[in-house]
Amino acid sequence: MEVEKMLFVLWYKFDPDHTERVRELWKHFKFPESVKVIGRYVLIGRHMSVAIFDAPNEASLLKITGPFSSFGVAHIAPAMPLEEANQVTW
Repeated sequence: MEVEKMLFVLWYKFDPDHTERVRELWKHFKFPESVKVIGRYVLIGRHMSVAIFDAPNEASLLKITGPFSSFGVAHIAPAMPLEEANQVTW
């Protein structure tokens, strides 16, 4: 049985003093196998990175955000394509 995954957007704001540590962590960081990464980005001049991915559960979110928690703050939100959202009554 395949687990249904949910789309998430994560933006991570890090302290400029930790830039080199964060860069090294990103170079070697491996997302959990259960997570499908759609894209990873850096926001130039903002000391922020963004990741878009599908994840199956809360545990996978902790595995993604945990290693970075000493260097900044991770914000994460569920997302859906605008076309799908327009089909939902809200």
